[in-house]
Amino acid sequence: MKKFAKTLSLAAVSGALIFTSACANKEASKEEKKVAVSSLPDAGDFKDQLTLNLSGSVTRGKVEDGNYVQKKLEEQFNVKIVNTKTDTWNADQVNLMVASGDLPDTFAFTTGGKTAQELFDSGLTRTIPKEMLEKYAPLYMKMLSENPSGDKMNLKNGTDKEYLSLIGQYAHVDGLVWGPTFRLDWMEKLGIKPPGEIKQVGPSGGREKIYYTDGAYTIKEMEEILKAFTFNDPDGNGKNDTYGISPWNNNTNWTHTLMGSFGIAPTFNLMEDGKLVTTEISQNYKAFLKQMAKWYDMGLIDPEFTTLDDKKSWEKYKQGKVGYYVAQPSYIAMDDWAKGRAPQNIVENPDSTAKLLATAPEIGKDGQQGEGSFIPVGNLADAFYVSKDVTDEQLARILQIFDYINFDNDARWTLYGEVGVHSDWEGEPEKSALKVRPEFAEQEGNSGFWAYNFRTYDKERVSWFQSEYTMKVKNELYAREDVKEKMMIRPYKWDLFNETKIKELEKRYKGQLDTIVAEFRMKAIVGEVDIDKEWDSYVENWKNNGGQEILGELEKAPKASDLLKQ
Repeated sequence: MKKFAKTLSLAAVSGALIFTSACANKEASKEEKKVAVSSLPDAGDFKDQLTLNLSGSVTRGKVEDGNYVQKKLEEQFNVKIVNTKTDTWNADQVNLMVASGDLPDTFAFTTGGKTAQELFDSGLTRTIPKEMLEKYAPLYMKMLSENPSGDKMNLKNGTDKEYLSLIGQYAHVDGLVWGPTFRLDWMEKLGIKPPGEIKQVGPSGGREKIYYTDGAYTIKEMEEILKAFTFNDPDGNGKNDTYGISPWNNNTNWTHTLMGSFGIAPTFNLMEDGKLVTTEISQNYKAFLKQMAKWYDMGLIDPEFTTLDDKKSWEKYKQGKVGYYVAQPSYIAMDDWAKGRAPQNIVENPDSTAKLLATAPEIGKDGQQGEGSFIPVGNLADAFYVSKDVTDEQLARILQIFDYINFDNDARWTLYGEVGVHSDWEGEPEKSALKVRPEFAEQEGNSGFWAYNFRTYDKERVSWFQSEYTMKVKNELYAREDVKEKMMIRPYKWDLFNETKIKELEKRYKGQLDTIVAEFRMKAIVGEVDIDKEWDSYVENWKNNGGQEILGELEKAPKASDLLKQ
């Protein structure tokens, strides 16, 4: 799976950008003339050659002029492509590009900051008329219509016919993104039974040592397992040197299913006692912290976690001293890009005798189970922009290229070339991942693969970069329809259409609020503060540092449940 496709980062989801300069006339940008769509060429009319400076989601400045994909697109659409040689994942390079005013005609910069409206108001982008999308990008419009609220996202304020950016479909994060795993060989030694029928992930390559089940343990049962992992010498070395769980300190991914057993998800909001609150000041979050503090006090949590980031935690796990770890489906399926990550790194060595069991998320005392949806509402995310100086005729051609390479699956050659020439199936044809041959660049370079594409994937495209084993465990567990319906936690309210000032307030207050939350979480877990005694003071501190303003603005947002009905 390509790096940009696999990175589960909300920075990518936001589709926002960081710029240190704003150029162009703001008022002129707001008053664009109406596009006379009927006067533009028919779809498929490419008789006039156009020059386009294109970039996409994977533009790292490594594309070679005259590459395979470039030549084919130029011939098919009668265009001359000017390649973007800037690394659009590098904030400094992007800022220099913007400051010089030399933006490509299309871009999807992978860096965070301004909203689509702010980019437009700064004179950096143009709008994309709905009428032109209907004429030149029918596959894209079909995708929008099939996703709740899709056709209402990214509209320019005050209009229902002008889009500020285009959006992608994120089928690769559909369903549960994280799930718990346990050292199955330890369980067998200690006489702990799996919570349901178990199946092997695959027949070889380490996958034969990894099993999965749609059964789950309760939090109470899990506590007993963690105690056994910690105190009953599961590795048989006669030493008290193992732990039930080893978290990390640089993000909250390790908490997702554990928090789900308390009915909450990081950064989301919910109704509690008739009031709207964010997760981090909710009573359920308080109960979660008390559970973690209890486990830490019992010695079940590795005390070194306070000094470990996720990568150091992977290495700690690989030493064979930890029994529980969370994983993505691609981890337990041992996809190439996930090599070295916990927990599958424990079985990568052919001589390893370790075994793993992936289960459904833990079940809380009131039956809660699941995790927060990776995309809070729906399955659409990211942003593809068109530069302010692009003419209507150029936009018509751009939209046809965009529609073809991103939504017509006959355009697979723009990502993998010709199968049997540029790439091969990892396993069974059409049912396994595609692998580019070593003589061709996997991205950009001499092949031009992914060089002009946007970050958008339907289920078929996902199957091109996820192994058949990942697809198997997703279909049978993580993304099963009943699992999604029961276990996906959504926020109560969400400003999907940017109708409030939430983003503005988050820019102002997010840094200090994140610090308040992170410091209290760490101190609470390791026992430096009495959670019950300090809770009210913590909540008041959070509210007084911008949290109350954010809650007030959230009240104006629509309910997520209503957005999903549209």
